[in-house]
Amino acid sequence: MKSFKAFLWCKPSLGQSWLLVALIFVGSLLTGIALPHASLSLSYLLMMLLPLAFCWWLGSEAMLSGGGPVPVNAPDFGKLPAWAFLLLSAVALLALSVVIEPVTGAIPMPDSVKAIFERLFLNSALWDIVLSTCILAPLLEELLCRGMMLRGMHSRGMAPWKAIFWSAFLFALMHMNPWQSIPALLIGIFLGWVYWRTRCLWATIFLHCFNNSVSTVISRLYPDLSIDAGLNDILPPTVYWTVYGVSFLLLILILYLLHEKTLSPEIQTRLEA
Repeated sequence: MKSFKAFLWCKPSLGQSWLLVALIFVGSLLTGIALPHASLSLSYLLMMLLPLAFCWWLGSEAMLSGGGPVPVNAPDFGKLPAWAFLLLSAVALLALSVVIEPVTGAIPMPDSVKAIFERLFLNSALWDIVLSTCILAPLLEELLCRGMMLRGMHSRGMAPWKAIFWSAFLFALMHMNPWQSIPALLIGIFLGWVYWRTRCLWATIFLHCFNNSVSTVISRLYPDLSIDAGLNDILPPTVYWTVYGVSFLLLILILYLLHEKTLSPEIQTRLEA
């Protein structure tokens, strides 16, 4: 328990957050060299050990030097019950994925990246894909990007919008390929906003899991589609643009509702004072 508490004291700065991402790259390289045929889930877990160890070390040093902890998870959904917030935010995330799809489609996936994705995902067992992309990735990436980076930068005095942007930017960089970078940036901004408004890490883990699970289900339902195919490759044009328009309106309406029904940490602090 004492070892876990070190993460509460870990408040990485922007520079330290960049170092966390660099450690992910190093971990990925070392894992690829040492265990080139390891399963997806084992490779992913090993890749994340270095940044997690660095966070623990930062927290342990902060515990010795004074200061205080900042909760990683302190849920407050404002005027909404938790289930309603999670349901609405899941629909908003789904709508956001549809809205940003044309941007994703405008960025061609390099053949080298496509070959890596096909080798990793199409040739891997379903349990391995689910464990790595739907469980481990949401847990560890949200802990690092929202629970450590965003929380750390914000607690050090960085403006909320800057902390949200930088944590999302580094989240996009973690994906290590340009094809995923734009959607990861925009989804990361949404997840960062959710974390800032609710202080609930489990909410962003749930949303991340939901997003990755939807992608996994679609890839299994349409195994003949290319790895970089989108919704426009599945639906007829008229149906696709109808879905797009509805998704855009839903996204705006739900974001407005969530904003109105929740309080930012700064306002909540003033009300409690």
